[in-house]
Amino acid sequence: MNKREKPTMTPSLKCLNIAAPLSVLALGLWLGLAPGSGLAAAEANDSVQQVLKLTGGRRTKVVWNQGGENSQKVMFLDTKDGNIQELPIGMGSAPLLTQDGRWVVVSAGKAPNDRKVIIYDIESKKTIETPAGPGNNLLAVWQDPKTKRVWVYVNDCGDKGEAWNVPAGKIYRFSVDKPAERELFWERTSSHIYLMFSADGTRACFEPSWSNIGQLSVVYDAQGKCDQDKSVFKPVGGGCFPSMSPDNSYRMFRLEGDHRAISMTDADAANPRKVDVTGMLTPAQKANNTWLTRWSTDPRYITLVAPAGPNAQIWMGRLDEKANKIEAWARVSAEKGAQCWQSQAWIEPGSSLGITPSGSHGTPLKK
Repeated sequence: MNKREKPTMTPSLKCLNIAAPLSVLALGLWLGLAPGSGLAAAEANDSVQQVLKLTGGRRTKVVWNQGGENSQKVMFLDTKDGNIQELPIGMGSAPLLTQDGRWVVVSAGKAPNDRKVIIYDIESKKTIETPAGPGNNLLAVWQDPKTKRVWVYVNDCGDKGEAWNVPAGKIYRFSVDKPAERELFWERTSSHIYLMFSADGTRACFEPSWSNIGQLSVVYDAQGKCDQDKSVFKPVGGGCFPSMSPDNSYRMFRLEGDHRAISMTDADAANPRKVDVTGMLTPAQKANNTWLTRWSTDPRYITLVAPAGPNAQIWMGRLDEKANKIEAWARVSAEKGAQCWQSQAWIEPGSSLGITPSGSHGTPLKK
């Protein structure tokens, strides 16, 4: 396995309404930007149209980081509005979308004592911030299908202010409606980066140590808290950027060491296979690879960055019905722009692809 480089994250791009019939210069002036600093309308429109074609016309939201290591702006695409915009929440990293598509959640702050979690309501434009402190390294979000409560999972980001390859501490969680009330979730393993849950919350995957993947079978007590004595952690194997399918198929994947394919398994590690994730690369980019893979809120779609490096863009791929291959790709971020980093997509429940929808958890994959 190749040694994985430390992913630094970031962004850069300003709000753009693609529906306005303006010239690039007039659009830049309309936005209050200096000439040349705006994004061409045609580029944003192309991204939106590619995404809509990929999802069969379903409304899609994508959030990602873009820019330099010290300027981690949070970018957002919404196919309903035809916008690519920088969210008005300052710098942030590892952005996530909640299952209901309402909230964007990010970590902000470099130094441990400055670390905080920002929760942004997409509809009302209001923000919620946790008190600053080291225990604000954002790990995951999960919506309880029974109570509809949205949970945010965090741990200690370590003395360096980051969670890369450090024995990060206990996992805590809080709900978006009560961010000051935290409860212990799990403390039986070390680092928990790239934590991600199944729809019912009974399965989760993460990296317990650098480039090693594990899966947690979660048992909840009568109060809805994780019963650590009954919950079971199991190592899965090497790799990075693991993801758990957002339905209840309990599929999961991990990015291979060469960052050119994902190792996909069905429930309980059955039917292992490799799925190529380089299909969007041009002939000139074939020497590059991909990284920062993540399942969306719909089990048919994933996002990643490609080609890895300073020209990295956000791409969304559509899995076939059995998760054996990526059958189509769409570029999300503008073709020209600063380097892109971590991302996640929300896809409107239901389907225009002739596939039976599965309620609030998107399009099911066939077993």
